[in-house]
Amino acid sequence: MPSAVIIGVGETPHAPRRDDVNTTELAWEAVSTALDDAGVDLDDIDNAVTASQDFWEGRTISSMAVNEVVAGYLRPESKVAADGAQAVLYAWARMAGGTYRLGLVLAHCKESAADPHAVDVAAMDPYLQRDLDVDETVAAGLQAAMLAYPAQVRAAAVAASTSRSPWRDPVDAEAVLASEQTATPLHALERAPLADGACALVVADEATAARLGRDGVRIAGCGTSTDPYWTDRDLTRAPALAAARDAALTAAGWDGLPDVVEIAAPYAHQAILWGAGMGLGPPEQVVAHLGGGGSPRGGWLGGAPGVVAGLSAVAGCVLALRERPGRAVAHGATGILGQSHHVVCLESA
Repeated sequence: MPSAVIIGVGETPHAPRRDDVNTTELAWEAVSTALDDAGVDLDDIDNAVTASQDFWEGRTISSMAVNEVVAGYLRPESKVAADGAQAVLYAWARMAGGTYRLGLVLAHCKESAADPHAVDVAAMDPYLQRDLDVDETVAAGLQAAMLAYPAQVRAAAVAASTSRSPWRDPVDAEAVLASEQTATPLHALERAPLADGACALVVADEATAARLGRDGVRIAGCGTSTDPYWTDRDLTRAPALAAARDAALTAAGWDGLPDVVEIAAPYAHQAILWGAGMGLGPPEQVVAHLGGGGSPRGGWLGGAPGVVAGLSAVAGCVLALRERPGRAVAHGATGILGQSHHVVCLESA
């Protein structure tokens, strides 16, 4: 099957507010950097896949804000209303189809532009839950209480993740435990901070990458799976993650996980749960992984915006493989308490 090779990476600084740019300008920061990295022009791009959420962008068809900067005018542009890691899967499938040769993948989000509580409530069941004013933090508190990880272990996960982050200052465990409580048993610093940012990749088929003289990093396999709605499933497990992982590993032809695995989770307890579900071991081993070389950027807790987090994980893995050739796995999640999971296997070309 034809493969896809990532030959360009671009990412904006992720910050609590980027009032200096609008969404289009923010996206162009990432796209132009990725194009320069790949050594190609925007006119060379023959298709694009973008990731964004209408509620965060404050508009319907949120990809309309970025069409002109991803070569979307009179060319194929598709949007996934999910994490950016799923957009990588879409781009990989397009290349495998043999129709496209050189594409862009973009994820963008300005979380500062919306009311996070209103966005969360909009995702809740309109008949039984919205009137209760339940948001993601309340749901996450229920999940954390069910998991019963010690507070010190959750705090250590935050400290480990932020120690790897290029975007936010390290947060020690004591600061996490001293932060205000939100939804029992959670503390405020157990949640990834809201942020503005964008990330972009240039993806080519192998023949185009060779013609351009770019070795790149190969997308070896991808997988995605979705669990039932959050009130209809066991919140102490993540079978969709295991299914997505297995599908990606099978597509890649790998026997197991490499040393580099980036987990994208917005809450500390989810990083532990999903790390274990990915196969990284019990909580203490997951925390050690998050703070070690196996986690290039500290995942979502490291300061990436929602929607962008999974694509940022892919970008971090690509850059890590440029420095040390081998294999890596990037993860992204979508939906309340990680209803959907997306896994991308990457290897040096």
